[in-house]
Amino acid sequence: MNRVMMETFSQRTVEGLKGYTLFRLALPAFQSFLDINVGKEIEKDRMVITKAASLHQSGARPDSVHVAALLQDAREVDEAFVRKAAVFPIDIQIQYQDIEHYRQQRIEVLLQTSYRILTQWPDASSFRSAVSELYSEAQFQDLLNEILNLYAMETRMLSRSVRIPHLLTLARDAVTQPITEVMEKEAKTLARSLTHTVYRRGD
Repeated sequence: MNRVMMETFSQRTVEGLKGYTLFRLALPAFQSFLDINVGKEIEKDRMVITKAASLHQSGARPDSVHVAALLQDAREVDEAFVRKAAVFPIDIQIQYQDIEHYRQQRIEVLLQTSYRILTQWPDASSFRSAVSELYSEAQFQDLLNEILNLYAMETRMLSRSVRIPHLLTLARDAVTQPITEVMEKEAKTLARSLTHTVYRRGD
């Protein structure tokens, strides 16, 4: 479910950016770059959800120690991402001081949410039932929107880690704001759509 959400978010972001002429002209490889980026975020989310499951099975509760360990694991995923991105004419030197504030928040929210749902699930008939017993429809929509927006902010900060040829620097800086605006808009729309699916009556 998380993979579908993140891949859909990435695809909608690219579609939304096609309306910006500067984006189309300056960064034609951005879609491939974003695909690699979202792939690494899906892997990180998988690790977070798996950790929530193991904690639930052991009877432990998630805490700051687990978040810190997941942050470190995420850095290892980043290293693989940088190697994959080497095919592009760019140099990525990730500035963790810029991104880990948002990354830590997203890990905390996803870890706690996954843990709560997994704890509730054995007593519920389905994933949807577990979610609806824990959150109101508005609360769940806000939760998804928060997760997606934290990813958007991390992506924006990550863009500052990208070193590209000097002539493209101004173009990169010029498209940063549209990227943020599109991601925030699509986050809200996607969160609403997914929430409607989860809380759909009669299923």
